[in-house]
Amino acid sequence: FWQLLINPNVVYLLLMAGLLCTVLAFTTPGTGIPEAGAVIFITFAAFGLIRLPTNWFGVGLIVLSFVLFVLEAKWTSHGAFTVGGIITLTVASLMLFGLDYESVRVSFWLIGLTVIATAAFFVFIVSAAIAMRHQPAKQNPDSVIGLIGEAKTDILREGTVQVDNELWTAQSDEMIPAGAQVKVLERKGLKIKVKQ
Repeated sequence: FWQLLINPNVVYLLLMAGLLCTVLAFTTPGTGIPEAGAVIFITFAAFGLIRLPTNWFGVGLIVLSFVLFVLEAKWTSHGAFTVGGIITLTVASLMLFGLDYESVRVSFWLIGLTVIATAAFFVFIVSAAIAMRHQPAKQNPDSVIGLIGEAKTDILREGTVQVDNELWTAQSDEMIPAGAQVKVLERKGLKIKVKQ
């Protein structure tokens, strides 16, 4: 296992996977899976980078290439950031362990495939994720205000109301019997206030 972690190709893939997970963690937060993946991959990559003759300037350029890809996803530059990211990532990948030693070098085929896959990942997946985050909510929860619903339970301070095929926790200042028609006055979080 430790021998595997000092293989330049494996270390390179771990570093790339860790950085991709980091980008996903920032663009689509909340699940915890990309965050956990970033920590695991970068930790293992760091172990290999420390053990191998790493060019840290190359590591910095790889990080810079990811910044350029993210900038392209956030702001349209008509491909300028993407082209810059591809060139920077290719040069940085070649520089990562240098070209002097055949035994400590990332495969050219692996670099080519990784650069293409990373560019595609940012162009399609990250761009779509960022675009979705900036879209207005398709469903407005306040649209329930003013609608008529039916009390499913007796409402004495709190009960259940069905409004527009949805069950809501409802509050009322008056006693409302089950089956009565109610009008929604306001919404606070997942609760609505109603009156008969």
